[in-house]
Amino acid sequence: MALEDATRAAADDLVEALRPLDATAKAMFGGYCYYLGGKVVGLVCDGRVFVKRSRRDDLLSGWAQLAPAYPGAKNSWRLPTGALVETPERVREVIEQVAAVLPARTPRRRASR
Repeated sequence: MALEDATRAAADDLVEALRPLDATAKAMFGGYCYYLGGKVVGLVCDGRVFVKRSRRDDLLSGWAQLAPAYPGAKNSWRLPTGALVETPERVREVIEQVAAVLPARTPRRRASR
């Protein structure tokens, strides 16, 4: 399985693990950006799931590792390999709680012409 295939599979598995929550994933940044309730919660890169840092870092400390999702990126929480299969309930709970404390997206202003 190529790395790109592993990343696509991990993004699909993540969205499935987050059901019945309103989760989606969109291809970008050479990986996938995933959303919960319209909020960007993290990335899936190189077949690994990353969660944004937030006021709920306590949920991830000691379980996940801080690492950049791609070269030059800020550190975010990289979930343990196999977390989607071994502990999907924990993944869902953590991502739901992180999304709850993230600010709502602000609409982009269109440039005047």
